[in-house]
Amino acid sequence: MSDAFKENIDYPAEYSYKMVGDDTKKFRDSVKAVFMMKKVKDMSERPSSKGNYVSITVTVEVGSYEELRSFYEMISRIEGLRYHL
Repeated sequence: MSDAFKENIDYPAEYSYKMVGDDTKKFRDSVKAVFMMKKVKDMSERPSSKGNYVSITVTVEVGSYEELRSFYEMISRIEGLRYHL
């Protein structure tokens, strides 16, 4: 992760995480579990054209660079994740 996230963002900050994964209940539930301890400001889902995958965007307030990275680390362990931004 770029140092720009550490140096160029004033915390606390609103941040959006975007994940693409298998279009399954398990994937959706796993994404929700990552953010269950935070107040989610926005969450949206968009299925792929063939219905095999789903894109989920979650916006939360992060209090520090360490918290921002922690969410990325938890997201990277989700079963069925194809990629995330």
